[in-house]
Formats: sequence, structure tokens, C-alpha cells
Amino acid sequence: MFKRRNYNATVAKIMAIYGKRLTQQDYLEMMSKQSVQEAAEYLKKNTHYSELLSSIDTNTIHRGMLENLLRRSVYDTYVRITGFEHISKEEFYNYKILQTEIDEILRCIRFLNAGSEKLISDVPIYLKGLTSFDLIDLARVTDFKELLVFLKKTPYYDVLKSVKTNEDGKVDVTECETLLRTYYIKRLKSSLDFKKNDVKQFVSFLETDIDLINVINSYRLTAFFGATGDEIEKDMLPFGGRLSPAKQKEIYDADSSEEFIKRFSKTNYGRQMIENGYDINNLEQSANQLRYKYAKLMLKRSQSAPLSVYSFIFLLEIEVKNIISIIEGIRYGVESSKIAPLIIM
Repeated sequence: MFKRRNYNATVAKIMAIYGKRLTQQDYLEMMSKQSVQEAAEYLKKNTHYSELLSSIDTNTIHRGMLENLLRRSVYDTYVRITGFEHISKEEFYNYKILQTEIDEILRCIRFLNAGSEKLISDVPIYLKGLTSFDLIDLARVTDFKELLVFLKKTPYYDVLKSVKTNEDGKVDVTECETLLRTYYIKRLKSSLDFKKNDVKQFVSFLETDIDLINVINSYRLTAFFGATGDEIEKDMLPFGGRLSPAKQKEIYDADSSEEFIKRFSKTNYGRQMIENGYDINNLEQSANQLRYKYAKLMLKRSQSAPLSVYSFIFLLEIEVKNIISIIEGIRYGVESSKIAPLIIM
């Protein structure tokens, strides 16, 4: 029988790192900069990214390089935390690698559908040795049939083998994503070998997060593609928390984005957005703000390593996305007043 450990040192380490997170003032300072180089210099001198950028000449750094460094920093932190008390030996703590494998497979499929070459230089080489398949070999795949052959010895083969190609050899990316994300959630749930109360709290967070992801995706399908309720439902993750199947169907059947928001505003999530002062008409941003709020609450309330690791990395990824939004805004000359609403806090 697996003996559960508390991993209190890991929780303490996470909270120490979290205490150095960027503040609203940091974001405002960055938005006031006139160039990517100035923003990078601010990060280097005034934030916890100083170590990451210590050997970098910020006078010559470009947007792509900085964004890659920031994305890599999430994985470096994840590996450092899960290696601190060797918790990566337990299946649950490898969830981030599982996510990455799925993201890279989906990226490969999108390149194949577009008929464009996936550049080896785009592969996150820093993950070499962590994933269950070679990311460079994945980048060399030239069609979907070859991809299935490549994945033959992995669990992803069984997930994708039923997907049909059209006459041009292309596949439905949304179908692939739904299948792969569903596999991820099932795999994640099967790995929850920790205290009963912690499992209950984690599952509640996970199902709430899935609800909000489904809301974001279904709203996009309604607003931008005019999809029907039946079309939307088949592309949603088949899990749920506070949104019952009946309530989901009611929302998905909305015939316009305005009607979608009207119906959603009457749900528990919609009411929370309004009560928190979020702009429910900017539904995607508000849903992401609510996701951030739930993750922050889970991190602050928990003394459990699995909950702390998952929520902290979740929040760190949002922080990096916030920085990237600011960097891209500066790069393209967007006014700070238009960048600010994109920041999730």
C-alpha cells in the first residue's frame, strides 16, 4: 500500500516563491515602458525573474526570445518543485508533462492541417528527457497517418486512432483536442492517490475549471461560428461541476452571443462574475479571472502538496501570460489603457 507523505517542505517552498509574485504595480510599471528591452530590464532588476535574466543582455533581447525564456521558466520551476522532495516519482505530479505532450501533439496536428513545416527550432528542447516521446522526432512527422505510427507505443495512439482524415488528409483538430483533453482529465483523476478531503477539494476545483473552459469554448463557437447547441455539445469536455447537463444545454442552445451571455448570467458562475465586478460581456476574460480566483483560493487555503503544486503552477502560467500580453502590446505600440484589461489578477 502506498504510504502518503505530507511534503510540508514542498508546500513551504511554494508559498515562499508565491510570495515573490508580480504585483499590480509591477504590471503597471511594465506597461509604462517604451520597448521590450525596457520591460525586460524591469523584470531583471525588480522581480523574481532576475535570476532567469541574470546572464541576458536586455539591450539586445527580442520579443520571441523573452517569451521563450518566460515559458521555459514555468517548467524550470515545476521541475525544481517536484524534485525538491522527489515527489515527481508519484504519478499525479507528472501532470504537467502530460499536458505538454498533448499540447505538442495538437501543435503538430495543426501544422499538418495547415500544410506548413513544423520547425525544429520551435520545439521546447528544454523538455528533452522529460517527455515519453522525442519531441524532435514528432516535429519530423509529415502526415496524420505517420503521426499515428509515431504514437503507436504511447497511450495517445488509442485516443486518436478512431479519428478520420478527409480527402485532403486533414483531420478535425477540435475532435482531436476534445479526445486528448478528455484522456488527460481521466488520467489525472485516476492518479489522485492522496487524502480523501484533498481529493474532494481538488476534484471540485478541477470540475469548476472544466465548466469555465467549456463556457469559454462554447461562447467562441456561438459568437464566431454560429454553432448550434448539438454542434457545441459534441466538442465540449464531457465533465462538469456546478453546471448541470440541462443548464449546459440551455446555454449552448442560445442563438446569439447576446442570448448566450443573458442565459449564462443567471448561472452560479455568471452571478459570481457580476458580484466580483467582472465585465460579463467580456465573457472569456471574466471566465479566466474567475479561474484565477479559484486557483488562488485553493493555494491559500491548502496545506496539501498536490493542491499547492497544481494551483501554484496554474497561477504562474497566468503570470507569464500576463507578461507576454504586456510585451506584445509594447512591441506593437498598443496603449497601456488597452493592455490593462487583458491582465488577469
